[in-house]
Amino acid sequence: MNVKSKLGIWKASVAAILGTCSVAAHAELNINFSHFVRVDSAYRTTSKQNLNNQRTNSFNNRTAPRQAYVPPNIVSLNSPLGVVTGAGETSGNDWNVPLPGFSDPVTRGEYIRDGEQELSYLSLRLESEMQVKFNRNFRFIGRVRAAYDPGLYSDTFDPGSDILQDPAGNGLIGAGGRAEIYESEPNYYEAIGRNGRNVNPLEFAHENYMVDFPALMFEYKTGNLTMRVGNQQIAWGQALLFQTLDVPNGLDLRRHSLLDRGFEEFSDKRVPRLTFRTTHQWKSLVTDFYVSKFQPTILGNANTPYNVIPTQFTVQENYYSGGYDNKIDGGIRFKADYGSWGWQAVFASRYNPLGTFRWAATGVVTELDQASTFGLAASTAYAVKLPGCDGVQNPAICRNSDSVGEALAKTPFAAQPGGVLSADEWFTYAADVRLDGVDGLNQALLGFPDLRDIYVTLSDSYEESYNQLNSLFIASQSFRGFIEREYHRESVFGLGGVYITEAENEWLNQIIFNLEAQYTPDRVFTQKGLGVNFLEKDEYILSLVVEKWTRWSEYFPAAYLVGQFQHRSESDIVGRHLSGYGGTPTGVPDGIPNSNYVVLAALQPWPERKYILEFATLIDTRGGVLIQPLVQWNVGSGIIAEFYYNYVQGHAWGKPTDNFLDTADWADELAMRVKFQF
Repeated sequence: MNVKSKLGIWKASVAAILGTCSVAAHAELNINFSHFVRVDSAYRTTSKQNLNNQRTNSFNNRTAPRQAYVPPNIVSLNSPLGVVTGAGETSGNDWNVPLPGFSDPVTRGEYIRDGEQELSYLSLRLESEMQVKFNRNFRFIGRVRAAYDPGLYSDTFDPGSDILQDPAGNGLIGAGGRAEIYESEPNYYEAIGRNGRNVNPLEFAHENYMVDFPALMFEYKTGNLTMRVGNQQIAWGQALLFQTLDVPNGLDLRRHSLLDRGFEEFSDKRVPRLTFRTTHQWKSLVTDFYVSKFQPTILGNANTPYNVIPTQFTVQENYYSGGYDNKIDGGIRFKADYGSWGWQAVFASRYNPLGTFRWAATGVVTELDQASTFGLAASTAYAVKLPGCDGVQNPAICRNSDSVGEALAKTPFAAQPGGVLSADEWFTYAADVRLDGVDGLNQALLGFPDLRDIYVTLSDSYEESYNQLNSLFIASQSFRGFIEREYHRESVFGLGGVYITEAENEWLNQIIFNLEAQYTPDRVFTQKGLGVNFLEKDEYILSLVVEKWTRWSEYFPAAYLVGQFQHRSESDIVGRHLSGYGGTPTGVPDGIPNSNYVVLAALQPWPERKYILEFATLIDTRGGVLIQPLVQWNVGSGIIAEFYYNYVQGHAWGKPTDNFLDTADWADELAMRVKFQF
């Protein structure tokens, strides 16, 4: 479907609603407003920190060994000319000849200032809603949300002053069109595509503030038919903390990531989208249909408190450059209840909002460190090679570019400050983000052959990759990796069933059993080595939700109890493929066959709802635990205060890198929200 056709659908949808909504002469205009102001904050209660950022990198205060080795493709006994004429394939550990005098241990903190971040989150938030009812059939709903982060953190990263080896004081140079994200102080809110535009069309954002519209739509109701057109969110499914059938919207993870109040589910996280939606009820059958503009999940930016992508890597967002801003999603749900039984069926044709990541060419010319003896020697050796060898992979005697920097520009690596400084750092972070450090280097070489031009070869072992990487890092001092984000269309099929028990026994009566299943054929995942060819696998997800309301005494309102279980065949709870699980700083991942999660939660209101006590826990059955107790206090006069604690243990049992929560093991915090509603 071309863009013109898509716009035609939108125009027709709007006309269909507006054309049936002429205001009757006897109509009475009714306008309602509601508002709240809220302060959100979170304080770190552990010595652990988010290791994905520059000033809190785990290697800032650690010395890592580095030794340079002779590239095996410079001299080979397999060639009568003494050079390698093949494509760089190796056998065994070919990087095994150390260069005497080129041992260069490195401490990252000597080049990047370190620091601590005690205050994890602080935000002032305003939300206002207006409903305009024109008549009994037609109304407008508008909700605006504004957030401001003053950035009052104990140590805020500033590349201009915190990267010590940059003689010009410019910090990161030429970050590939993302200067707002990587070359300045932390940018808390802007979600920027490769062309510098915001990926959300109805959002206004800058470094410290954002304004968006969770709802901005017209609604028309007649009989059993409801139509909505405009910016909106769609919530499907019943699961808490799980998105099994909740597939229409991506998530916005900039504001406190997934660490907000658990019982809010994703009501504050779903990315609003321009959508045309109809809901129709015929007897007990409800049909829910939507067509919407594709909008991706939004991740936290580099050096912000809840960033999940190591800042040694530059992410190129291809939402615009890949043409995804013109893509359309659609879906339909059938739902019906018959006494104690119910069912639902879901189908969605969508672009997966999580997206995938792969190596990308930097397009940035950065030369090796000329102050390094090894970097100068490598640059000189490259310059004396014969030029004009395009298409010939014979790195010992010829070159494809005028300089090492120009060759690197055709690869995913740039000799820039603020990157990876040692093989130890490379493999540690690969394990942390569930990637394969050996395959990562190999996939970069396979996808970008110009790496062979600077002596990089395929690795057969951890040791070979380790020695090769340290050789590269000594020559460059620091390599930044460039990756790009892509999106893929998929067909999602879902089924759900519900049963409510009836029994004389109070504990067995009115228990709600909800079973949801999702199946997606040929789902596309990030390859564990960030290969340019993505991984495709059929995936199924099963979720069981058991709910019950019960009263402990006549003086207290009913308490809500819920237990959940989810099984995923290919990915973890945030969509990473399981083949990247199980790596260590000294070994490659062996993967896990599936992932399983348990949620236990309870909510108990006090009389007159003066207080609400909540408890929620997420358990990764391979050894991770998130526990969140919460107290909500209705102070009065429209003021509500919430206090809760997030405790994360990523290695309660088992192997840490075999569970999801190990990647958030640093997130222990005491959080507070104070809300004034009027």
